[in-house]
Amino acid sequence: MFFQEPVQSLIHKFKYENTFALGTELGELMVQAWPVWRHSVDLIVPVPLHARRYRERRYNQSELLARHLAMRLHIPLETKALQRQRDTQPQVHLSATERQANVVGAFAVPANIDGRTFLGKHILLIDDVFTTGATLSAAATALYQAGATAVSGYCLARAK
Repeated sequence: MFFQEPVQSLIHKFKYENTFALGTELGELMVQAWPVWRHSVDLIVPVPLHARRYRERRYNQSELLARHLAMRLHIPLETKALQRQRDTQPQVHLSATERQANVVGAFAVPANIDGRTFLGKHILLIDDVFTTGATLSAAATALYQAGATAVSGYCLARAK
């Protein structure tokens, strides 16, 4: 795999410039890094977007990464069992403290989801960019409340 421009620029295009086709290539970077990480997981879950933001973007970049990872690693994927129940502010310009406050209680498992979906399972939570961990932590809290035994986060990139 060869990219003509810095990966940081590609991630920005992927996330903000409607270049969703990059999901396969960027997801493949995550697949290539996976053997280094090597944790056994039962289920992959992408960090969800709020419905309003999904309508604006027309895709969830974390879900595209998760779909590619699940397909290539042969791990089940669940895209509807975690939802962003509150429309949070974009995190990009918030401080670490503001980011944490912004996502508290933002995620939930919908009532119509079978209670066994997460019960006793190790969940791999997928997001595009890790900055402070506030989003992953808030999403993991909802998964633990739904019965997950362990939740690990796996992101495409880490912000400086």
